[in-house]
Amino acid sequence: MKREDRRAILDWVDDTGADAPVRKKIKGILDDIDALDVLDTVDVEKALERTRRKIGIRKYGRILWTGLAGAAVSAAACTALFLFSGIFSPEVQVPLYSELKVNPGMTGTFVMPDSTVVVLNGGSTLTYSSAYGDRSREVSLCGEAYFDVAEDSDSPFIVRTPSDSYVTVYGTQFNVDAYDDADCKVTLINGKVGFKYAGRYGKINEVVLSPGERLIYERNGDFIQVKEVPVKSDIAWKDGKIILEGTPLSDILDILSKRYAVRFDVKDPAYLDYRYSGGTFTIFSLEKVLETLQYSSSFEWKYDDQASSDSALVVTIY
Repeated sequence: MKREDRRAILDWVDDTGADAPVRKKIKGILDDIDALDVLDTVDVEKALERTRRKIGIRKYGRILWTGLAGAAVSAAACTALFLFSGIFSPEVQVPLYSELKVNPGMTGTFVMPDSTVVVLNGGSTLTYSSAYGDRSREVSLCGEAYFDVAEDSDSPFIVRTPSDSYVTVYGTQFNVDAYDDADCKVTLINGKVGFKYAGRYGKINEVVLSPGERLIYERNGDFIQVKEVPVKSDIAWKDGKIILEGTPLSDILDILSKRYAVRFDVKDPAYLDYRYSGGTFTIFSLEKVLETLQYSSSFEWKYDDQASSDSALVVTIY
């Protein structure tokens, strides 16, 4: 085994938080591999299958392989890991976590191990563990995401949010908007979802949504609002579009802030209630969108070069 491969494996073990006995076992296995020079004769698929049977986690090897490949560990090193991953018994569980992250101003599409499709909006992060898909399919979202969930009645899909709430799904399409310190919004396109949250006295409440409904959860006020909405406008962002169907300026600016990684400073709150209709248009540039909105409004806008409270570009609406 190459020295850099050996070093990469040991560094990975350290990152998992493995204790000294586990690390010693792994080092011993690496020594045996070097001595016997078995890497050239190991069948990766058979080794992976043996590992799966040993630890009793059917998805573990697949996620482990993906995570290590992303860390640029060589195929030989991965083969070695398959050989000794069985030492992580139920008594010594070291879960691995995968994180999907999209920078502000961008979007990203990802396919989960069960073929569920996730589209993340700008500044969003999705996290899931190596146990994903065993008894349930649980992810944690901070930001906004569109989900097209692969149907599996035996393994519910759960989305946890920063607002101490979560969405339970069995196979459907829906959108979740749950950034830090903001209201949580869930829009159901089709299927059925249950939104669960802890009330003021710790009691778990559940609201079941029907297709075409949007739920808004105000965490600070412990308030739930459900209403019918044109759902296509809520998910148009994933295709780089804005659909105007009586859409208030506040919603439009929210879409633009995620799309272009900007912050809006609206001098007159009355502007936020302006509503726009007129079909669909593709988002080409921030300037073009704001100029289009100006045609039917009385506001002006400008870039604020003086506002530097954070890294986001500031646009003043006045």
